[in-house]
Amino acid sequence: MLQPLQHDSRRVWTWFATLLICGGLCLGTSGVVSAADGDGAADDKAKTTDQLIKELIEKLGSDSYATRIRARNQLKMYGLEAFDALREAQNHDDSEILSAARYLISSLQVSWSKDSDPKEVQEILSEYGAQSETDRLGRIELLGRLRDQLGVEALARLARFDPSVPLSRRAAMLVLKQPLGREKVGRRRLAERIEAVIGENDRDSSQWLLAYAKDLQAGSYSPERWEELVRQQRRQVDAGVSPDVTSASVMQMIRVLATRALAEDARQAALSLVMEHIDLIAPATRDLSEHAGWSIRQGLFPIVVALYERHQHTFGENAELLYSAAQAYDEIGQSELAQELASDALQINPLPEIVANDATEPGEEEKPKAVENAITDHQLQEIAYAHYQAALLLRSRGRFEWAERENREIIKHCDIESIVGVSARQELARMFSEQLRHEDAATVLFPIADRAKKDRLYQSRMSRWQISLSRIRSLYEYESGLALLEKHGDDQETLNEVKSKLLLAYRFDNDNIDILIRMYRLDDPDDSDWKPSVIKQIVQNRDALQQRISRIESRKKIIKPEDYKAELGEAYNQYAWLVANTEGDYERALKCSLDSLEFLDSEDLMYRAARLDTCARCYFALGRIEEAVITQEQAIKLDPFSPPMLRQLEQFKAAL
Repeated sequence: MLQPLQHDSRRVWTWFATLLICGGLCLGTSGVVSAADGDGAADDKAKTTDQLIKELIEKLGSDSYATRIRARNQLKMYGLEAFDALREAQNHDDSEILSAARYLISSLQVSWSKDSDPKEVQEILSEYGAQSETDRLGRIELLGRLRDQLGVEALARLARFDPSVPLSRRAAMLVLKQPLGREKVGRRRLAERIEAVIGENDRDSSQWLLAYAKDLQAGSYSPERWEELVRQQRRQVDAGVSPDVTSASVMQMIRVLATRALAEDARQAALSLVMEHIDLIAPATRDLSEHAGWSIRQGLFPIVVALYERHQHTFGENAELLYSAAQAYDEIGQSELAQELASDALQINPLPEIVANDATEPGEEEKPKAVENAITDHQLQEIAYAHYQAALLLRSRGRFEWAERENREIIKHCDIESIVGVSARQELARMFSEQLRHEDAATVLFPIADRAKKDRLYQSRMSRWQISLSRIRSLYEYESGLALLEKHGDDQETLNEVKSKLLLAYRFDNDNIDILIRMYRLDDPDDSDWKPSVIKQIVQNRDALQQRISRIESRKKIIKPEDYKAELGEAYNQYAWLVANTEGDYERALKCSLDSLEFLDSEDLMYRAARLDTCARCYFALGRIEEAVITQEQAIKLDPFSPPMLRQLEQFKAAL
């Protein structure tokens, strides 16, 4: 049981009563301390704290104003110890007690942190009770993101004591998201700390944490225990007894538990838990998209199939949903149906039929012109953008064939004067580059690069949309150079042309260190000046990154912490990637890479994947191959369909 914060409330109250008597203050007959009161104080010593708190709560409804005030003040002194009883009193039959309990819950000024809490936790919980519910939620999220389970005990405290039911549930959910850990001693100690905080509290969120503590003790996820807790929540939803327990909140809990089960290779338990309550998922497009996307990320494809079969009409009207169903069917072996659904998805909100404009010059792109169902340029851009978003989603899920088809559909209808037309070409070229399809990437970028070379006004128009034509020209030269190398081999004439293209690419965009790395890896035995000149460029770029890091570090006190972390983390990652792929201080590169990971929130999965990829390369450069493989596998777990990351993993495994 938590001890009263600050000081012993009974001792303070005795001192306060004595002060009133010695000062000659008259509180009326009800306030006079008599011998009988002294006997009552003696009796109090034999009572438990819980009994005393319950008696004080009853006194909140006394006919005597002085008694009510004394009871209120004493309850304030108990701090968090009085929270559970006061929360129950908010449903008291006596309206006076009910009102006073609500007031006390909202006005208690207690310390939400403990001296034993880590420094980061104490900073987050500073003045927690004085914050609005929105701000308190922000603090809870920060606790959930702390490394090495540092925030778990504090989250358990908030799950039990925060007066807001949604916030207490969120705190508990963030604890449930924590991995169990490998060391038995550490798990057991954490379980004991959680149990000490929760005690015998019967709040829903407290019961979840006690179940989590049991999992910690056992070292594994217990399907039976959690299934029963979920069913208890489900019964509340079905009965409609609590506005805070909804279908959405129960499904959130189910997803957290299913994710934990999957992390411990209990796939069937995860699948069964979700399928049992799949009817709780609302038939709205947004809810279906959210749950289908989550199911695909977790590899629970039968859930998507079940959702599609229950809500075919809604799926049939939304491209993202239909692509989700197509992918799910493909993963379970029904490829013919999958291709049919993917084709149907492409036709949702179709771009208008077009014919080529005859007034085009040789070498220029044909400008499309709608001939059916004439629409405005703005409407065309909106439709094209929806297809662009679908292409991005498909690429992130590894469905490259479908993503390419979506982008080509946009390119077919939108010329290089439109932002979505340019964006689709960039996206398609990036995808081709990652797949080592360099000639295809160069072909897609050529119309933009060619136009930029001939038309200076075009660059001005693109810059208004924050599109860098210099960067696109750089990528075109880079990809066309690699395409030449791939097509014609490394004869001297080809090597000379490739070097010229790489140098031109670097001149257009000297922030792209991947160009510099590729130049470093290009061997030309007949050109003794090539490698030294490239190394000189590497040193200059490396020095520039070091200066950038120093500038950011010097501004730490005058910029926002989140901006500082974002800028410095990116600079660290750039430096580490350049050095690890070329030459320099590999130990320092590894330290920068590890520091860049510390600056990321746990929710930044794609950034974390890229930085783990860098970290793995640093280990590899140092000859720590096993660590490189482990780290690269962690990166791929977050971004499982990245061709460059998969290739790098194969390289590391081959080195073993």
